[in-house]
Amino acid sequence: MGRTVRTLLALGVIVVMTAGPAAAQEAEPVIDLNEFIATYIGPGPGGEDLTEDRNGDGIPDIPIGIPGIWDEQEGAASPTEFAERVSTGEGFDLADVDSTLVGPCGGVVISYDNEGNSIDAAVDFGDDGPPVDIYGEPTFQAGRPFKVRTDGVLAFYGFTLDTASFSTAGVLAGVDYGDPAPAFHDHQWQLDVMEIAADFGGDPNQRDKNRNAGLLDLGGVLGEESGATSLDLPFDFRAKVKARGAIIDLWGPDRLPDFDEDSIAGLAAGSVYCYGEGWVEFVGDGFPLFTAPGALATALAAAGFAGLLFNARPALSWRA
Repeated sequence: MGRTVRTLLALGVIVVMTAGPAAAQEAEPVIDLNEFIATYIGPGPGGEDLTEDRNGDGIPDIPIGIPGIWDEQEGAASPTEFAERVSTGEGFDLADVDSTLVGPCGGVVISYDNEGNSIDAAVDFGDDGPPVDIYGEPTFQAGRPFKVRTDGVLAFYGFTLDTASFSTAGVLAGVDYGDPAPAFHDHQWQLDVMEIAADFGGDPNQRDKNRNAGLLDLGGVLGEESGATSLDLPFDFRAKVKARGAIIDLWGPDRLPDFDEDSIAGLAAGSVYCYGEGWVEFVGDGFPLFTAPGALATALAAAGFAGLLFNARPALSWRA
């Protein structure tokens, strides 16, 4: 799978919460995170417990993985590079308050503050239902956005279903895909936050990977030994943003063009794809940012570029 669900998880369209979230509700949780991971993700490729917290910082110690072959591995570091990341498409429909997730992808994402306390989380089962929190309520909606902190950490776990329409081998000449198994092959994916292409990449996926898990360290609190990619966002801010992500099977090594919910099926042209769109809120004490179309890009451009955008995360990927 490469980073199939990673894209949608980082986007905040696939999620579930740990015990004791900071924003706890009166209702009893209806989803058990450990049970979900055991059932849908399973252990790591070496039998690792992917939820184990060995150093006691409140964040799972997920084994280090590697980026996909076609993954972008460096964030924008200049005004020119940043400008290339700003979409030339139609932008986001901010009047649409709901979330969308389609395709045979599911998983979990958990948001933590810089002390390891869980803030928010949600889960998607890879079915036709919307992503929900541990109370079974829809999330990633304008009125119920997924919450993250610019100085925090995201842990994500993803899977794809073995559907009959998946490819069992890629299309690149001279590539040995081994024994056929259903998964994304020669896929491309992209994650957009408002009008900014925050992360993109892909992989031939010769080993038919259909599971992954990883850490995204927004505030640089975990250290290199954690295996997380540290973004060290250049400033703390508050904003409610809309994000979307997509992945298309058998696309090849070329980067995806601009897409939205209306165009993604046409781009896939009959190949399997997953598409997610929803609302994410950066919370905390930072400076509030306007998120009208173009305003977020302007604010982030004025703040600086190095480390600002996502880069390839060394997530663990394997075949379950």
